[in-house]
Amino acid sequence: MIAERIRKGEYRTGERIPSLLDLIEEFGIANVTGQKVMRALRADGLIRTEPGMGSFVTTPEERKEIEEEQAKRSKPE
Repeated sequence: MIAERIRKGEYRTGERIPSLLDLIEEFGIANVTGQKVMRALRADGLIRTEPGMGSFVTTPEERKEIEEEQAKRSKPE
């Protein structure tokens, strides 16, 4: 749901997304599930998390860097 909101532009580049606690309340999910959601969003390059600040929607440039890094890691040497 959050990924869909990011892709639709409901959360704009650089905008802070709801906290883990906010997601738990809004969607009625368990803490562990919320953590998995946040990890998946980071892994997909949709957000970056700044300790003590929150999680923010990445820029297209940041997403490209993440994709390139993931591609490097997935290539056999």
